[in-house]
Amino acid sequence: MFRKILAWAQRNEQHLGAFVFVFGFITDIITFVFLDISLVNLVFAAYLAAATLAIFLFHTLSRATKRPSVARRTALVLLPLAAQYLIGNMLSGFLIFYTKSSVLAVSWPFVVLIALVFIGNEWFRTYKDRLIFLITLLFFTAYAYAIFALPLFVHSLGPLVFLASTALSVLALAIFLFLLWRVSKARLAESIIPIIGSCLAILIVMVTSYFTGLVPPIPLSLKEGAIYHGLSRQGGDYVLLSEEKRAWWDFGLQEVHTAPGETLYAYAAVFAPIRFGTVVVHHWERHVEGKWVTAGRVSFPISGGRQEGYRGYSARSSLEPGEWRVSVETSNGQVIGQIRFSVEAVAQMPLLREETH
Repeated sequence: MFRKILAWAQRNEQHLGAFVFVFGFITDIITFVFLDISLVNLVFAAYLAAATLAIFLFHTLSRATKRPSVARRTALVLLPLAAQYLIGNMLSGFLIFYTKSSVLAVSWPFVVLIALVFIGNEWFRTYKDRLIFLITLLFFTAYAYAIFALPLFVHSLGPLVFLASTALSVLALAIFLFLLWRVSKARLAESIIPIIGSCLAILIVMVTSYFTGLVPPIPLSLKEGAIYHGLSRQGGDYVLLSEEKRAWWDFGLQEVHTAPGETLYAYAAVFAPIRFGTVVVHHWERHVEGKWVTAGRVSFPISGGRQEGYRGYSARSSLEPGEWRVSVETSNGQVIGQIRFSVEAVAQMPLLREETH
């Protein structure tokens, strides 16, 4: 019975790989929502180490032998599946944190990469192709993990931290390829050029995406944000004046009715881990003739540790009617989140209500 199951698994290996990839993806989307970010970092590190070991053992056991044992044949089926399951877990966690740290319009390159990875899972079936795919997948997840973990370690964000993450990822890949080469030179020689080419393509895409502001600024995330008519500080709380409270399911533009000369406040709470410090920018923009035009920028430092997020605000007066947005960004232009709203001029102000944050 075991031999029959093993033979069936070998015949359907590519479909099983897709299944465990998606299974790992879904289970961790559910799990990572409830974990603290420091614990998530440890889980990611464990997944990455286990996936690396699985790929290394797969490469080691794939060396030619006349009569492979049942145990070896079983390992050659299970090890790639285990690697794909672990990497699927990591990718689902990254999807949560990358999308939570930005808006979908900004983080779409990462989502597209995940989709391409899943589609590619059905294409690579022989050992040579499977090794290329697994190492490329491992490099992508290691790179994404370095971008996630290094800012947590140094308690800061910025281009230098990103470049350090890039250097660490490339160094780790070089060491791993060297170890594979020492185990089986001939096997790796068949695949080394496509491996380097695919990893180089990922490197170019990620670096380009970062310096064009497309990579979300993990571990920062926008906990809440809206436009208010009034703002004051009372002790440790902010007292805000708003119009009628919006339903939780209403994700459309916030409608703001303003009187002539009125000042509006953009209030936002940005989550950052403990001992994490950076600068946040409120980038005010107005939609004019099909494009967004900058109306002003306000920057201020934030520090992490507050579960509800570090609170801050900016203000502008006499906003012209039309569509507006306030992008909450890092100092180098990475978008943490956006407050989108429309301004309508009225002769008489609507009834306002107090909110305490």
